[in-house]
Amino acid sequence: MGSASSWLRRLGLSLALSAALSGPAAALSAAAGPLVWPAGRGLVDQTGAPVSEARFAGRLRLVYFGYTRCPDLCPTALMTVTQALDDLPPALLSQLVPVMVAADPEHDGPAVLARYLDTFHPAIVAVTGPVATIDGLAAAYAAPIRRHDGTVDHPSDLFLVGPAGDLLGRLPYTVAPEALAAALRAALAR
Repeated sequence: MGSASSWLRRLGLSLALSAALSGPAAALSAAAGPLVWPAGRGLVDQTGAPVSEARFAGRLRLVYFGYTRCPDLCPTALMTVTQALDDLPPALLSQLVPVMVAADPEHDGPAVLARYLDTFHPAIVAVTGPVATIDGLAAAYAAPIRRHDGTVDHPSDLFLVGPAGDLLGRLPYTVAPEALAAALRAALAR
């Protein structure tokens, strides 16, 4: 009965998220298995503090892979996240960790990320570290990053990750702030 109950909860969440994200760009996919942030692999936040799975355990995550020199996708996506977070009451916001993973960690160290995040919601955490670790994390999200000639090709989707590390869905960066806030409320209500 436990697995059926779990399946029904996931189905209900998927339906709630789909309803919140209705529209042509509202593709939502889910994957099985937890997405674990590797401890001791050199990941740090914008203050230089180490980052591991323990930092996020028990809270919903909204993950975005981006970089500070991105001319359009990243600032647009992070402003959407900022506006959606502004719509959440503090009690819900405390159950959520919005995370920007540095897709260009060679250029985006902690100090650079801290300055960049000053423009966006203060709850957003930036994560950087060795290229191999970042690429491994991106691969776990089926979100490959390619770097060439100063350009960084990175996924534009937002990843909704449950408290246990399970991928609940991928949301297009074009999602409206109101729809993103509704999706976050639905995910946090489970």
